[in-house]
Amino acid sequence: MKSNGPDGGAPRRWPAAHTFAGAFALASGLAYVANLLIPGNPEWTITAWNLLIIPTALYLGASVAPHRPLAAVAVTAAGIVASLMWAFAYRSASLEPLWIGLAAAWWLGLGSLLVPSLRFLGGFTLVLGVAAALDLVVTALDVPWPLLALGALKGPLTIGWTFWVGIALGRRPIVTPAWP
Repeated sequence: MKSNGPDGGAPRRWPAAHTFAGAFALASGLAYVANLLIPGNPEWTITAWNLLIIPTALYLGASVAPHRPLAAVAVTAAGIVASLMWAFAYRSASLEPLWIGLAAAWWLGLGSLLVPSLRFLGGFTLVLGVAAALDLVVTALDVPWPLLALGALKGPLTIGWTFWVGIALGRRPIVTPAWP
């Protein structure tokens, strides 16, 4: 078996991996929307949207790993830890800046790794990372309304990102050609 796909991208040991990663991203986005639409914002939706994005994070990390393995591992780990913390420790206000910061690191790092081959998705991922970093600042500083609303930009961007990634992965694998 080759360690890299024929086009230099992620290993092709499981050809349908992109489809499953895309389905998990779409399910994560749906759980996020359900949290907003179901009266009382049921807690299971918070856990679901965060756990469902983990397979997608793993796939995306594997997709960019052939060219920047240490960066890919670091940003993927940040995304997974952020998701796990948010899924299980969302009631702990003292930990909130930590998982928001880890999510910002994941999206900023992943976006920078995706931009060379997937300009628009990578760019949107960077925008989401900046929104998460802004959310980190307003959360950590405990700023009052209306400035606190700046942190809320991350929510709709996250929903859009999960659907974009889900649709993109459902259509084809993410391939990162060799870097210069």
